[in-house]
Amino acid sequence: MKQHDSQSAISLAKVALLLRYVGPLETAGAPVDRFLTQTKIPANLLQHPGAVIPLEHGFRFVELACRTLGTEHLGLYVGQANLLEGLGPFGDILRRALTLHEYFDKAIRLYNTLMTNQRIWLSQGADEVRFNITTMGDVGIAAYQSHLENFVVTIDTIRNVAGPDWFPREVSIAYRPRETFPDTDLFAGSRVTTGTGESWLTIPRALLQQPLRRRHGTGSPSRTGAGVAPPLPGDLYGLVQLQVGELLTNRAVGIDVVAESLIMSRRSLQRRLADEGLTFSQILAETRLRLAADWLQNTDKPVGEIAFDLGYRDASNFTRAFRRQTGVSPQRFRDNADWID
Repeated sequence: MKQHDSQSAISLAKVALLLRYVGPLETAGAPVDRFLTQTKIPANLLQHPGAVIPLEHGFRFVELACRTLGTEHLGLYVGQANLLEGLGPFGDILRRALTLHEYFDKAIRLYNTLMTNQRIWLSQGADEVRFNITTMGDVGIAAYQSHLENFVVTIDTIRNVAGPDWFPREVSIAYRPRETFPDTDLFAGSRVTTGTGESWLTIPRALLQQPLRRRHGTGSPSRTGAGVAPPLPGDLYGLVQLQVGELLTNRAVGIDVVAESLIMSRRSLQRRLADEGLTFSQILAETRLRLAADWLQNTDKPVGEIAFDLGYRDASNFTRAFRRQTGVSPQRFRDNADWID
């Protein structure tokens, strides 16, 4: 398969992150459909947590939600309502961590599978470490909600080893809210400073080596690593390939569907692809081939079911397309993979 290098950086967020807001907003009676319309996010995209949206549109959605509900601290309630749930493979991996150190190590390495333009890291001190969150550019009200969510999940995880009454000694918040900070036991006893331009909280270094208690619903590690998402793409080729793979649902995915999911017109997407020497049909074919090869090698799905899942009308059409691209039939490819294993 061809490799493409594009310098056009695109800021993205997984739909799974948006879904964390949808449940609490619906419970509060907020007009979620109206928010989606105003931010041009297709409502049917909520059925695909692994797909992505442009980060600016996700932030706009959150900003509208804050204004409608009259709160600058929506992220606190969203974080408490979800914790690690709703984050798909990312949350599953973190729940399997054996120690707090492993938890942070995995979270830092895999955070770019959820969103770009924002990162987390630990900075070292003598007796304490700092858990840091940074967003490129000015931290507005929407990015602030993401920082609050991260703090909620982080404190909940630390309390897994330190006890339910633990709180960070010091908390720094980049954004300066105009309303009073909510009375919450998350920061009870903490020294909280807002409007600093930096978001971080302190953690005793000794806690990092403590074992995490197993939680309900925590599964066993995957032997194959299946389900571990790659970093989000920073180029148009990777972005379109990701969307095609996520939106394939027993039918062919057309360029109009992908363009709408990326909140751009069909013509704009075609033009941008052409500028990079690409076509949508080429990316669709490459994505189908990649998924087909993965399923043939790593699952027991019948060939007919794979054809259906990839949007082919029947197995014979899939077989012809696969043979044209690889020189062998899907069944021969699977047999050869089994022999090599």
